[in-house]
Amino acid sequence: MRNIIISAALILFSSVSAYAGDDAVANSTPQKDYVVLKVAGEEVNKSEIDAMLKNIFPGGNAPAFETFDAKIKDNILRGIASEHIIYSEAVKSNVAQSEEVKKKIAESTRQIFVQEFLKNKSKELATDEKLKALYEEKVKSNNQEEVHARHILLKKEEDAKEVHKKIINGGDFEKIAKEKSEDKGSGASGGDLGWFTADKMVAEFSKAAFAMKKGEISNPVKSDFGWHIIKLEDRRKAPVEEFEKMKPNLLNKVVSDYVAELVKHVKIITVDEKGVEKELTPEALPKDTKADK
Repeated sequence: MRNIIISAALILFSSVSAYAGDDAVANSTPQKDYVVLKVAGEEVNKSEIDAMLKNIFPGGNAPAFETFDAKIKDNILRGIASEHIIYSEAVKSNVAQSEEVKKKIAESTRQIFVQEFLKNKSKELATDEKLKALYEEKVKSNNQEEVHARHILLKKEEDAKEVHKKIINGGDFEKIAKEKSEDKGSGASGGDLGWFTADKMVAEFSKAAFAMKKGEISNPVKSDFGWHIIKLEDRRKAPVEEFEKMKPNLLNKVVSDYVAELVKHVKIITVDEKGVEKELTPEALPKDTKADK
């Protein structure tokens, strides 16, 4: 049903020069809501149009309706009027009695209820004090390590052994990386991979790198990418992200913990195709529920 309005919105994008531009968006002041359209006696307020524009423009950064020229305004209003007229015809029909429509309405209603409930609940649970306390806990319990390493990647084991021999006999690691490494990205900077935690690299590479000492050169290490010769530059405790950057994850944790606590007190039974019942334990349920902010 929104296709008609979206079609009208396409005109906006193809005629961006027709409105006042970014300055108008930034400088326009909110006005009192008022009626902008009457369709068969039904009034449509400016707030409905503003909501429609907000949903169409990326990030909700929509130009104010009053900043468009008369032609664009009329096209928007035609689209909204058309939707209202079609909706009126749909109500008169028996479409609402369709089982498919009833199912879609029920699904949409459930999703809206859940999203709005969790959004409101997150505001109640995730106060700044609570989030900052969680952040401090993460800072204190942070034991994750990261390393700074370089590598030279070669396709064949015999080539890797030859290069390794040159390096341990005094060859310049960075120079050889620039000349020989199949990883052209890091090779251009002497094989430098920067700082990384173990989960950022393939298992074989990480296992070898995190077992090394500062300044050590590894024997050739095989991975799906080829053969690596690793030089460990340094290692340190991984820094924790700033509070503001971690805040969304902390919020998700608060809501997830709340949901997990609710689920813990409800008996949930799964039934397979043969009718066999099995209790679903809370630990098996997803814990990454997110609240819309």
